[in-house]
Amino acid sequence: MPVKAAAADIVDRFQAALTDHSPSANVRIGLAVSGGGDSVALMHLAARHLDPKQLYVLTVDHGLRSEAKTEIAEVSKQAGDLGLHHTIAEWGWDGKGNLQAAARAGRWGAIYDWAMMQNIRTVWMGHTEDDQIETVLMRLARGSGIDGLRAMYPLTTRDGLQILRPLLGCARDDLRAWLTDHDITWCDDPSNDDPRFERVRTRQMFAQLQALGLTRKRLLQTIDHMQAAHTSLQMAAYEFARQHVRQDAGDLLFAPEALDLGKADAPRRVMAAAFAWVGNRTYRPRFEQLLETVAQARKGATVTLGGCIMAPCDGGVVRLLREAAATTATRHDAAKADAKGVFWDQRWYLEGPLADELTYKALGDGIKDCPHWRQSGMPRASLLASPAVWRGGALIAAPLAGLSNGWSARIVADFHSTAFAIED
Repeated sequence: MPVKAAAADIVDRFQAALTDHSPSANVRIGLAVSGGGDSVALMHLAARHLDPKQLYVLTVDHGLRSEAKTEIAEVSKQAGDLGLHHTIAEWGWDGKGNLQAAARAGRWGAIYDWAMMQNIRTVWMGHTEDDQIETVLMRLARGSGIDGLRAMYPLTTRDGLQILRPLLGCARDDLRAWLTDHDITWCDDPSNDDPRFERVRTRQMFAQLQALGLTRKRLLQTIDHMQAAHTSLQMAAYEFARQHVRQDAGDLLFAPEALDLGKADAPRRVMAAAFAWVGNRTYRPRFEQLLETVAQARKGATVTLGGCIMAPCDGGVVRLLREAAATTATRHDAAKADAKGVFWDQRWYLEGPLADELTYKALGDGIKDCPHWRQSGMPRASLLASPAVWRGGALIAAPLAGLSNGWSARIVADFHSTAFAIED
């Protein structure tokens, strides 16, 4: 396809991507815009197809390059010209661990916090067809199975946020041609050409692979096959979980059949999803660690992994519960007049008499101030990680432990309905 034709086709492909995911009027949409060509194209295309009042733009400043300030200023100017609200979030690297991994985690944390503050439940990202291909090649090099080789879906959910990628059907070069045709500027991050980074090396290697017949079309076909297989496996896991896993508030109870991780895919998939759900983590534990932990629990040991505790019960049943020390406290210094409750630990919704200077965290040692906790029927270890309301060091309420004081707590989304959705 000639470049001009491909560039002109960008609008049609963008519209096609929105056919099944077009947002309702007045629903707020977040746009993650770095200033690169892909995300800038996303911003301009979105502004052409939706009411600008619906669109909220976020740029994360990683503080790694002095040029970034100028690039972010350009994003802010373009967003303003389009009538879009623009926010800048700053992130700083502490020098620990892998820089790119830390930057990805920091970027997502900034996006999530911003979305929650702006009452945004859907964020659009500028991942392209090229990102899709690079992702599957990197995962192939790591020996990934079906879950890794499926790459990215157009619509996924992460930490309760919907992530839409309307540019997955667009090539990076075509997007830049479209921007050039419309006299729209963008910035190129020099790290995108730095061979120290895995994705850059993968991008450079792809040119050689195409010469050997591993073309863009072939890789996209492979991704399509893997996504179909992944969907079937997720459905099988969901049915297996319905039969062999029971939810008890924020805990999961596994029948003996669900603890046999020998060879079948469904028990393995269910167990990995369970640790991610109970532990409130995006990524599942390593398979070898998972096997060892479950094996110890089947022998009667109480073990921990990924912010979770696995404890044997009667009849060969095993309980998976949250580790209180792995939860985080949240504080709301100013209660909104129209608010009825607060979210905590990304799984719980606490509803009650909101007031300033309240802190929401795990019950922990506060259980000593809950004289009727045994009447709940929940194990003590489970209640230690249950949601509680505090003012300073004083316990105000612990709904699951029998101390309500006008407060209630409920799981926002249960395990069976959320753990087997299409996730990254």
